[in-house]
Amino acid sequence: MKTKEIDTNHTDILVEQNTLNIYHYRLDKNLNEGKSLAKQKNEISTFLKQHCSKAENLNFLIGSGCSLPAIPLMGQTFMRIKDDFSNELANSLGGPYSENKDIEGFLNFLKNKITVLETEDSDSTSTHKKAFDLTKKELLRSIDLTYSKDTEDSDLNTTLENYLNFYDRLFKLREFNKQSSPINIFTTNYDLFNEVSMEESDVHYTNGFQGSVFRIFNPSAFNLRLVDAENRYKDKWNAIRRYVKLYKIHGSIDWKFDKSLNAIRQTAFNMDDDPSNVLIYPTVHKHFETQQSPYSELFREFSLNLQRKNSTMIIIGYGFPDAHINHLISQSLNNEDFTLIIFGDRNEMNARDFLEQHKSKHNLHFIGGSLEKENDAHFFTNVIDYLGDETENADAE
Repeated sequence: MKTKEIDTNHTDILVEQNTLNIYHYRLDKNLNEGKSLAKQKNEISTFLKQHCSKAENLNFLIGSGCSLPAIPLMGQTFMRIKDDFSNELANSLGGPYSENKDIEGFLNFLKNKITVLETEDSDSTSTHKKAFDLTKKELLRSIDLTYSKDTEDSDLNTTLENYLNFYDRLFKLREFNKQSSPINIFTTNYDLFNEVSMEESDVHYTNGFQGSVFRIFNPSAFNLRLVDAENRYKDKWNAIRRYVKLYKIHGSIDWKFDKSLNAIRQTAFNMDDDPSNVLIYPTVHKHFETQQSPYSELFREFSLNLQRKNSTMIIIGYGFPDAHINHLISQSLNNEDFTLIIFGDRNEMNARDFLEQHKSKHNLHFIGGSLEKENDAHFFTNVIDYLGDETENADAE
């Protein structure tokens, strides 16, 4: 059943209700219209596999939805943090505290406000600093996990297994790709599920850090490539195929500013550490506020990779909350040989706005829908199924 959504700004958006259905929108048309659910699954699987196996330059944008259920969505974490604030603190912060649902936007507001108040020598500086420190520490606490298969935490096991299956199936599809170019994984997540699952799966990767004892951020590491030296006496060495360039464009829980080295260092996080030194966006360490390192380098890589010839970007678990990221993706849609595949909910406000803005672009594909109660077609687990064997023998009638 379809009903017209009542929205003065988006009156042409249809809401799918009470039906099992996977939609695939391109040029404002649902390519799955009128097909059986089995046929829809089969065609989405075939479509996704073709792009993952044959794309010359394959990129993924992985958002917080992919780390569920181990790590709650930031909106949920923010609401919990708000409950911990005293009434006095809430009243002092006013509107941005009570109205803001975006934890990163709230931290950015606090950081900018503190900078201004410090120049004015304001008495309310301590209030904002207290809010900033509490918010950041609780955000880090929500991410601080033991990444082990031996844990009894079922949510953690589920999330880690999802990432393991994702990389396993992805590289099975890329096994015979003649281009053998590395896969670019861009993520806004601060957690370590990507790193742990790649190491468990024997996938080589770089995250922009170099060194062993002292791992220091150096963006030139993304320009290096591993080669297989087993047949080094041949005229041409073979590049390692199972290779990922991991860009954590919002930082990471294990990135810290090391004052003694005057550099960004990768080291294990402990809740006893000073949270102010942990580099997560937008809480840039004071030393780097002028040049916005490392985020400036990471976003530049994001833009450059999307501009490369014959590039495909697949978005999973990202709700389009970041205007900067959205703008860079929008620019890429102007390239004729760029393909954008979004797994999302077209009724969520930010995703809906993005789709509405670009629905006339021939190279935009938006996939979502409902498979069963509380199991949406765009969920990470279902995207992993599309990459695997589950739908290959589905009834396509």
